[in-house]
Amino acid sequence: MISFNFSLLIVSAFFLLILLVGLYFSSKQTSFRRYAVGSKDFATATLVATVLATVFGGGGFILNIGCTYELGLWWIIAVLLDTFGLWIISKLALHMGPFMEHLSMAETIGHIYGHYPRIIAALAGICNAIVIITMQITAITQAIGICLKIEHPYIMPIFATLLLTFYATFGGIRAVTFIDVLQFITFAIIIPLLAWFIFLQVDKPVPEIVPMLQGHTRFQFSSLFHFDTKLIAILCFVLSNLASYIDAPIIQRVYMSADPIQAQKVFSYATIFNLIIKIFIILTGLLVFAGVPDLPKENIWDYMMVHVPSIFQGFLAIGLLTMSMSKADSYLNGCVVMVSHDIVQSLQGKKEITDSVQLKIARWTTPVVSLLAMFLAFRCQNLLKLIYWSLFCAVPIIAAPFTLAIFGFRGTSRTALIGMATGAYTLAAWNKWVEPAIKIDGSLIAMVTNGLAMMAAHYLFKQPEGTGWVKPDNNFKQIQQAYARKQAKRKERMQHAWANRKITLTKLVPSDAALRLTGLYIITTAILGYWFIRPDRIYWAIFQGLVGVLFTSSKTFFRKAIPPWLIGLGWLIGVAVYLPLTLLRHWWYLVDPIFTASLSLTHCVVILSVLPLYLAIGMVSAIVLGAIYAISTALPLPVASALFPLFTVSLLVFAMVVCFKIKANRYLTKILYLESQEKIRASQKLKASLYDSAMVPVTTVGKAKGYGLF
Repeated sequence: MISFNFSLLIVSAFFLLILLVGLYFSSKQTSFRRYAVGSKDFATATLVATVLATVFGGGGFILNIGCTYELGLWWIIAVLLDTFGLWIISKLALHMGPFMEHLSMAETIGHIYGHYPRIIAALAGICNAIVIITMQITAITQAIGICLKIEHPYIMPIFATLLLTFYATFGGIRAVTFIDVLQFITFAIIIPLLAWFIFLQVDKPVPEIVPMLQGHTRFQFSSLFHFDTKLIAILCFVLSNLASYIDAPIIQRVYMSADPIQAQKVFSYATIFNLIIKIFIILTGLLVFAGVPDLPKENIWDYMMVHVPSIFQGFLAIGLLTMSMSKADSYLNGCVVMVSHDIVQSLQGKKEITDSVQLKIARWTTPVVSLLAMFLAFRCQNLLKLIYWSLFCAVPIIAAPFTLAIFGFRGTSRTALIGMATGAYTLAAWNKWVEPAIKIDGSLIAMVTNGLAMMAAHYLFKQPEGTGWVKPDNNFKQIQQAYARKQAKRKERMQHAWANRKITLTKLVPSDAALRLTGLYIITTAILGYWFIRPDRIYWAIFQGLVGVLFTSSKTFFRKAIPPWLIGLGWLIGVAVYLPLTLLRHWWYLVDPIFTASLSLTHCVVILSVLPLYLAIGMVSAIVLGAIYAISTALPLPVASALFPLFTVSLLVFAMVVCFKIKANRYLTKILYLESQEKIRASQKLKASLYDSAMVPVTTVGKAKGYGLF
């Protein structure tokens, strides 16, 4: 009873926080453009967070853990390949320069193909959004029932739906975006913690877990790669999921970016974080299977709730709620934009609708869509069926025309309507006659037939002028040229650095203070290592001390005897080779895990601080991976658990150091630029003064002879 009350209190406090954040960012909107996509001044990190909050949902989280447990390897591969959907959007974003001022995906389709395809695309997007919101309401219901065990689990989902409807109605995309950031941070912390608590409950080291998983058929590669209908079904499902990323709310995040380059960066970064979070989700399902291999699928979450700390149950409920609400509010906002901007605007024809009317329509549409999704959630609570419904709504109709338009195809309304109708009829026929027999999803087949029908209609029928394929826009050409120049410059710089090795090494020579501090650090760690770990290895400690003395005194006593490039080479070897080898020795002859882990943290911080980032990040990544392998294979579970907080702090410290160095480099670049501009201005003033002084005698002589300059 105490844990229930505490969990309910945590959830209530989080709802209050969401309400306060929504009120803070829900300023009164007077422009529909700002309501739909904001003012295009969002930071890249903010857009990455809102993209990930749009992609992850509570329904997918619950489904992925259950299906990883039940279906095994093929579902894991499907989930990992699904992460490349955001990478595909990052490549599409580079071609979207001509459409960056649009407000929705349907508007882009209408801009290329006309009013009727725009209306159909908007209707398909609205149906897809309603299904996705239904999934999230269902996930909220299940999360509350699983985590809080209350008698009336529908009360909390209704309240959560009303809350997200409130800030989506009055705050627009600005409120949705900043609340998505808060929600993403929340579930990005809770998901790894859940995997860690389940790992502690398994109470088995990794070398025992992996062979145990390989002993089951569902986790063996031999049972997966057989050319049969199951493999074809997996491939079709994966490709359909990748195509489903070409979706209205996700494409709306492209329109929220300042330009295609920022959009490309946003979705590239989001791809990396998407992969990391999904790995933790997969690990959770695998660890549950490792703990109880014969557990029924419907009891998986009950098992996890029993074996996580009672205080964490409330936080897990918050994680599921944030994932569901962040995805639901993004789709709700996208749905509202399509109703008020695409459908109503298309029905009005050439008559423009004022911003006040569009905002009024949007605010009335939001609660209507929420109620429709809520009613559908009460009728259907099968998450897997809802996923297929979502694929049926969007992929066969919208994906092909939009992708062709992005890559330069310009067609008529007839061409687009033929393709959309072909995709819809293909899906209907497939689901009626083919899918029941072979159990293969037909969304991808319908999308392909949609695109092929559009190409056939374009080349078989007579087309007006201005249709067909157009060349890439100037913005994309500039991006390609800038990328080519960057690659050529990088290649030239590497060749120049190798050809002038001594000059390059001379540039690596640090300041006197950096050398002395590094030497003192090496001496200090040698003394601590000898004192606390291995008092019998005095020769290794003496060698470390000599290395530290050499660093400390190299520029003081050997400045004239040793050339600068040799000092730079010694510095690079000492930091890039000596420090990692020292850590490798400590992990190989492990005596004190706490001291070795702490030494790894400090060594990595030193490497990140003194070396260029392009060298330091790779080295630190290798050290961290080696430490993780050593911890998971060589240490008992209680010791590994004790090192987990230190590992979390290490990642935070590394991120802070990297951010600090990036900002410092930017400031240094600006300072150098300003100094160069100041020198240029001073040189120009000097030249002007010399020119004026040279003209004075000529002017005087000219006036004396009666000949003025004018």
